[in-house]
Amino acid sequence: MTAALDRALLAEVSTHIAERMGLHFPEERWPDLARALVSAARELGFDHLDAFICSLRTRGLTSRQIETLGCHLTVGETYFFRDPLTFEVLERDILPALDAARAETGRALRLWSAGCCTGEEAYSIAISCARVLTDLRPSNVSILATDISPRFLAKAEAGVFSEWSFRGTPDWLRGGFFCPAPDKKLAVTRIMKDLVHFGYLNLAEDIYPSLHNHTNAMDVIFCRNVLMYFTPDHQRRVVAALHRCLVDGGYLVVNPAEASASLFPMFTVENIGGVTLYRKAAQPTRADTLPGLVSPVPAPVAPAPAAPPIMPITSSPCDELLVLARSHANQGRLEEALSSCQGAIEAEHTNAAAHFLYATICHELGRLGDAITALGKVLYLDQDFILAHHALGGLYKRLGKQRESGRHFAVALQLLSARKRDEIVPDSDGMTCGRLVESVQAMTGT
Repeated sequence: MTAALDRALLAEVSTHIAERMGLHFPEERWPDLARALVSAARELGFDHLDAFICSLRTRGLTSRQIETLGCHLTVGETYFFRDPLTFEVLERDILPALDAARAETGRALRLWSAGCCTGEEAYSIAISCARVLTDLRPSNVSILATDISPRFLAKAEAGVFSEWSFRGTPDWLRGGFFCPAPDKKLAVTRIMKDLVHFGYLNLAEDIYPSLHNHTNAMDVIFCRNVLMYFTPDHQRRVVAALHRCLVDGGYLVVNPAEASASLFPMFTVENIGGVTLYRKAAQPTRADTLPGLVSPVPAPVAPAPAAPPIMPITSSPCDELLVLARSHANQGRLEEALSSCQGAIEAEHTNAAAHFLYATICHELGRLGDAITALGKVLYLDQDFILAHHALGGLYKRLGKQRESGRHFAVALQLLSARKRDEIVPDSDGMTCGRLVESVQAMTGT
């Protein structure tokens, strides 16, 4: 198999990859692209590179091809406490302040490793939390870790690492948060693993913030060594979406060398201990925006003709409470969101969407048993509720119940196969059926 591709074909493939995956391969990086295509084609079982290119051009990228290309087009290389100064600032300045606020509000701390690779960054965040916070229950601290590569996610979830992942780290790390594993490796302790929830997410295509992928109401988002792979347009879109994922006062942590400061106009730039951080300011009210401004008195105008009466749009008490529940959840007030959900269910016992939202919030609170029970009620009311099957597949997978997980994922795929790829999944935040199919395939390795 050869990497000899003509320039026109490389231009076409690079454009296709940019549109589908958001990855940026300008002309000066086409040799890297060609080598990655050769490696990916070989791994995917193509005898000839031309056949792989033809598949990309005619059928598009399958979820498995996205995973494999993602592995070859990016550097899956990381280690614990990469950039130690950032973690010093996290432990000394950020986490204590967040913990003090949590003690007053009762709201769980939420942190996200976006583009977590094989998990070293996510577990480093968990270890920092363990070193600073006094109450590590999953109901008080939640760490989300996402990546586009199921292969990386599987390794991250296993939590077993070789000595190479510990290069340059202090001695206390190995003894305090890891235990011996076969082949001279080290395994993350159960306490640390319970703090981190791994999930598949394509930053270039998926919708976030969303309750369904738990990307809402984040206090801190790590998105380091990720933006540099994206096209400028995708960089702007990703940064804007991450801004929406943060609560007011939340922090975005990036590698300053990988992205232009012009990408972050909506953030306040803070330098703490030599580390550049981007902070989401509190959203001003109209009065804050226009202090002391008095509106001029409008000149009198002739009265407009009377318009025909408009029928008022009414909503049920259940719908109003669900809107309130979502609003609370998006700001991280999960207990208040749960209370509003319970009110919605009391107002309309047979509303499957209300039970599903209740299950989603229970999941975020770490109450997995309650979430599973609520999802069972959803399917009792509507056995074809796609997102309930998808959620149960993920929950059972997290609990190690592979048979139950596979059954619900299979039903979700069957229901999705009856819909068009660009159709929106009912009760989602706008996710298409095609994207959900790819998500399930990525999680199941199909």
